[in-house]
Amino acid sequence: MTIKRVAVLFAAAGIAALAVTGATAAAASSAPSGIEHWTVESTNPVSATATLIARGPLTIGGTINLQTGRVRLPGGTLLLSHHQVWGKQGENPHTCLATLTSKGTYSVSKGTGSYTNVKGHGTYTLTAYAIVKKVNGKCSDTVPYAQTELLTATGPLTG
Repeated sequence: MTIKRVAVLFAAAGIAALAVTGATAAAASSAPSGIEHWTVESTNPVSATATLIARGPLTIGGTINLQTGRVRLPGGTLLLSHHQVWGKQGENPHTCLATLTSKGTYSVSKGTGSYTNVKGHGTYTLTAYAIVKKVNGKCSDTVPYAQTELLTATGPLTG
């Protein structure tokens, strides 16, 4: 896996993590509408599952599939659509560090179970870093031995 490939995977992962936002609102249809704040974090370079925490009118925890954007919460699921507005990636051939920052907008739809009527939208920011091993003085095409992805999202939810 090249450093560029790692950066592309980070971008996809962060965007998928936004699906989490809808999950929170859906958790309680009787909860007041308002601004929800989500945090999604992953440190596992081989798992597509990340942890999420939502704070605001609803407080809930769950997981998100970083490849599909499907958010799983107690009582149902949600799906995220996104639009990246800005992004920057870099790679350092001396340290084998890949970096990615991205910003954009999202919307929440296709809820199931307790989240059937949940709708939401907002903005997100993603920051990700990964390091691969050097082999014969060059960055290897292997899975990173260390990585971190942090996504934050904020926006109104109804449902």
